[in-house]
Amino acid sequence: MALNQLEIRGIDDPYRSAADKGWKIIDGSRLTEDLLLDVDVAIVGSGAGGGIAAETLASAGLKVCILEEGPLKSSDQFNMIEREGFTDLYQEGGIRRTRDGSVLLVQGRNVGGGTTVNWCSTFRTPNQTLDHWRDRYGLKDCSAADMSPYFESMERRLNVSEWLAPPNRNNAILQEGAEALGYSWGVIPRNVAGCWNLGYCGVGCPVDAKKSMLVTTVPTALDNGAVLIHHAHVSRVSHGSGRVEGLEAHGLKADRSGRTSAITVRARHTVLSGGAVNTPGLLMRSGVPDPYERIGKRTFLHPVTVSLAQFDEPVEPYYGAPQSIYSDQFTWAQGVSGPMGYKLEVIPLLPGTFAAILGGHGSAMEAAMNRLPNTHGM
Repeated sequence: MALNQLEIRGIDDPYRSAADKGWKIIDGSRLTEDLLLDVDVAIVGSGAGGGIAAETLASAGLKVCILEEGPLKSSDQFNMIEREGFTDLYQEGGIRRTRDGSVLLVQGRNVGGGTTVNWCSTFRTPNQTLDHWRDRYGLKDCSAADMSPYFESMERRLNVSEWLAPPNRNNAILQEGAEALGYSWGVIPRNVAGCWNLGYCGVGCPVDAKKSMLVTTVPTALDNGAVLIHHAHVSRVSHGSGRVEGLEAHGLKADRSGRTSAITVRARHTVLSGGAVNTPGLLMRSGVPDPYERIGKRTFLHPVTVSLAQFDEPVEPYYGAPQSIYSDQFTWAQGVSGPMGYKLEVIPLLPGTFAAILGGHGSAMEAAMNRLPNTHGM
């Protein structure tokens, strides 16, 4: 989609006028000399954790620096092409895996992190989970009543509400099947405003309808004087005398072929929001004290398995809001502390994603791809 088309349709990429706004954005891939910054708070990562921390702390008047390993891409560059979207916006191009290859880890790597590329499903932590944490682990301040004001605040901030448009055929099939079988089902809350129902949320929203950190909290932090450094790999947490003193990092070339210049950030406080894989890795590389030997242990993944079905009718699972219907019929079937249940949702089947799920090659792959318009994925 060309820039003039976006302007005609009233889409205002907030980064288009970054210089006019006085935003402090540094592209680590273009650094030609070493960089030293002194700040109140250094934040690693710009996704759901880092973005909100940056907005909150910068708005409170603190001098904030955000370091993001991935690139700064926004609606002016989002073109709904999977090959480019996955290469630019995901860890390892979207194919990061466990060592044995059994689990694929789909993680964002860009300004906005996973919030830039997720499918907009925005659930609260279930009451059953909060109660379990309280009763089993003694977390007294995270009951549903305690957390409600915080959930409500972020739902307002990110425009979270149930999706009011009719579901696409892929989601409607889940609803119809649940109704036919007597299963419970519901409408998924989504963090969107002015959504065009395109279906390519996973490769960046080209109309800024998704209220990701990219277009909400990070711009507010920049408005309040925060510094954003993208293409910046944090290699070590600096620490000594029992406290963290800042970060050691370096710029990354845009094609990820190597590094540019060193980046040193001296900070009174440091926030690590690089995700459940990258943050422990950073702590382990840094040799921080670990008296309980917990760093890098007890990582929990959210496993997903896909069921595909062929229909006589067109499904076109690549169009429309990716996820709008769900069922918790089996989530709590054996209680919160029994064997884990599972949530039923559908998966958007973009052509590249579908091909990756199927595997194979040649005439068999061609035949399967020809059936994609009639394929349902759950």
